[in-house]
Amino acid sequence: MLQTLRNQPLQIVNALTDIREEWQTAARGASLLEVESNLGLLLVDILNHLNLPIDLQVTVLGNDLFQEMKDLLKNPSRN
Repeated sequence: MLQTLRNQPLQIVNALTDIREEWQTAARGASLLEVESNLGLLLVDILNHLNLPIDLQVTVLGNDLFQEMKDLLKNPSRN
């Protein structure tokens, strides 16, 4: 799978561009350098846009963060 990602730089560029645009919209004109954000959510955004399989998501996030994010997404009232 990692070899596939290396062979698809355009997919990665498109995913990161989409994420930047989403964060710019959420920032409502503020500089992204000045926006405080949740690193865990940013990592999940990247993984979602890259359509990584679950096993690679766990590898990237680690077991604890993966479970926390899974719980948060199931229970959005926490945020």
